Amino acid sequence: MTRRRSDDAQAPPQGSPRLAALRLLGRRDYSAAEITTRLTERGYAADDVEAIVTALVADGAVDDRRTAFAHVRTAARIKGRGTHRIRRELERRGIAASVIRDALAQLSPDDDLAAIQRQLTRRRRPGPLAPADRRRLFQQLLRRGFPADLIARALDVDPEEI
Repeated sequence: MTRRRSDDAQAPPQGSPRLAALRLLGRRDYSAAEITTRLTERGYAADDVEAIVTALVADGAVDDRRTAFAHVRTAARIKGRGTHRIRRELERRGIAASVIRDALAQLSPDDDLAAIQRQLTRRRRPGPLAPADRRRLFQQLLRRGFPADLIARALDVDPEEI
């Protein structure tokens, strides 16, 4: 196990900010804001970071739109998350509201309802649900980012009952 010395935090960053950014992008897509934050946290000069990120955006290596669309597909279809949670995740990643809106437009309420049904199939026991189990499922699905009205429809309850 490698230990970090306390004086490592004050050490200047090694290598070029462009190389550091490309290493990050080699693992997954990042938004321009994420790359900026990561490089700045590593100690690179803000002016250098801004220039590198601008160049990476111009080259197409960093594309917030592509990142948002890929995140929506993965989060909704593979991870089973709802639109509300996906929106919060994209906002946290620094993606513009208009891009988030466009990326989420690829999902329909039917997609959310189908994802809710998949979650219920996995989590629900056979037979009628006790009120406590219904509340628990409702809360779990809310945390996954699904709209309350769709959850209520899937559970066949009035949202006010929960």
